[in-house]
Amino acid sequence: METSTRWNDFLRRWPQRPWIIAHRGASGLVPENTLTAFVLAAEQGADFVELDLRITSDGHLVVLHDATLERTTDGRGFVHEHTLAELQRLDAGFTFTLDRGTTYPFRGLGLRIPTFEEVVACVPPHVGINAEVKSVPWDPADRQRGQAIAERLVAFVRRHPTLRERLLVSSFDHVVLDTIRQLDPAIPLALCTVPLRPLPEQLHQVVEHGYDAFHPMDVGFDEHGAAVVTSAHLHGLLVNVWTVDVPERAVELAALGVDGIITDYPDATRRAIERAFGPQRPAGLVATS
Repeated sequence: METSTRWNDFLRRWPQRPWIIAHRGASGLVPENTLTAFVLAAEQGADFVELDLRITSDGHLVVLHDATLERTTDGRGFVHEHTLAELQRLDAGFTFTLDRGTTYPFRGLGLRIPTFEEVVACVPPHVGINAEVKSVPWDPADRQRGQAIAERLVAFVRRHPTLRERLLVSSFDHVVLDTIRQLDPAIPLALCTVPLRPLPEQLHQVVEHGYDAFHPMDVGFDEHGAAVVTSAHLHGLLVNVWTVDVPERAVELAALGVDGIITDYPDATRRAIERAFGPQRPAGLVATS
């Protein structure tokens, strides 16, 4: 089957695959989901940055993975219970350590929880953006917040139409993705999955909903991986695997023909793939004319 027309411009703009997709930025080296992490990822040659979207109590889109603040900041409580002003007073580098807590080199350096608009402004235009809408499908209140994020994201894209040229939206919640598809059918969508079902069944869900990409976890991928990549490509879908932090594993997945490697270490991953395959990386899904 031909690729989705939503992908053609992406595939022409980033023809080499697998794409190196920096998970929450270069989050293995600096605090995740900060402007510092996204700028470093771009400097290290990432093709895309991946980020997480949540909503504040006063309706702003902010970039933070967890529903709560404790793991990555000096704050407490739920993100959605705080205003943007309250969140941006927090230290987003407070808990980051590379030596299991002996030192915290980013404390007090002014790293903040960024808004989505700030990230879009700081990421160079040659780098794509994979925005994951956070939503827990089995929690009605959280799903409602996920749909609110989706609506505000589409509104943001309408105000900044050039963002369409480099935006991929993903989520674990198909209701959120369906909301975006209804509001703006041109935005490419990816379903994120966990290995609660066999990989072919996960792919079937993506095909059934008419999404554009499949984001499986790299757990149990080997059993059906090659066949699933082939099947996905026959349906015009991209396969971007998360989270791959061992360079040798990234090379194995590249050899299977996956389209994207989502990693905390974009530089090490890129170098490993280029050592294995040369500057021309293995081809994944190709654009149609």
